[in-house]
Amino acid sequence: MWKVLVVEDDEEMRAFFAASVFASSGLELVASVGTLASALQELERPGARFDAVLTDLGLPDGSGLDVIRMARRLHPECDVMVISMFGDEDNVLASIEAGALGYIHKDSSSADVAESILELKAGASPISPMIA
Repeated sequence: MWKVLVVEDDEEMRAFFAASVFASSGLELVASVGTLASALQELERPGARFDAVLTDLGLPDGSGLDVIRMARRLHPECDVMVISMFGDEDNVLASIEAGALGYIHKDSSSADVAESILELKAGASPISPMIA
């Protein structure tokens, strides 16, 4: 089971992504948080292990790019995927430069979210067709 952290400030979207992870037999939701500070706290928690992080870029107290960088630094085995409404070139490139390996649009279906995480852990770099 791949351990997943969800970082999304919108409560409804956070619940959707958490449910998407929870519904997959190959994934385990470790935490679901809504701020940069909470995400960093989870990533820095002693003994924490994350195999995948789903993060929004626009957080109320900072940037999801900082989540990506911290996840890659503290958990090198962890793969990061961005979940965003913004598919513009600047955001996509900034995310990849920070260390994200995938980028999916927030309007993805629940099954697509879970499948994208599993593909990410299998070595793929999932990108929503709308963003690609």
